[in-house]
Amino acid sequence: MTELNGLEGEFERTAASRSQLYALLAAAFGFPDEEFHGAIREGLIVQAIADLCAALPHQLSAAVTADLAAAPDDYVEFESEYIRLFDVGAAGPPCPLYGGVYIGDRMKNMEEATRFYNFFELHLSPEVRELPDHITTELEFLHYLTFREAEAGQQGDDVSSLLRAERDFLERHLCRWVPQLRDRLAKQKPAPFFTALVNFALAFFEADRAYAAAAVDN
Repeated sequence: MTELNGLEGEFERTAASRSQLYALLAAAFGFPDEEFHGAIREGLIVQAIADLCAALPHQLSAAVTADLAAAPDDYVEFESEYIRLFDVGAAGPPCPLYGGVYIGDRMKNMEEATRFYNFFELHLSPEVRELPDHITTELEFLHYLTFREAEAGQQGDDVSSLLRAERDFLERHLCRWVPQLRDRLAKQKPAPFFTALVNFALAFFEADRAYAAAAVDN
């Protein structure tokens, strides 16, 4: 997607900030590399989150905590913690990042998510490792929708279908299963960063669902 420039209206700027925040969260929930670990340690990630939240009408200041910069010094330790929590386990990881694991019929959940993607003419690339119900896939979809919303608003086009899709997707997916992810994570005594990340993400999803719902109703 190209960058959005010259956004004059408050609504379009809000949509662009929401889009950037979804993209940042998609990166944060992906498998961490050394560069991202360094950005956490230097406080760049928490600062970026705080800056984007300041541009939103959501009440998220309490969810942006210092623990979003609390990664361990050693990258290998940080990587190992991610793997322990989200990536491996004898019967699967203790805190999988796949929504269908939490909601019930996983195949049905993936099919429903795929229908959302296909409605907007989006298709998962064969090269993409993650499945339709992985949190990074779902976040990238919301990044796309909110980017389209900012673009459409800039051009004076109707954005109601995009807002309804955002509201419905959040209600049926992330806002349904991320609370269960949060509860499972709490039992694992994770590194503070991962607790802070999931707590912030859930607060944002719930606030953004309410924002999209209110915007559709107005």
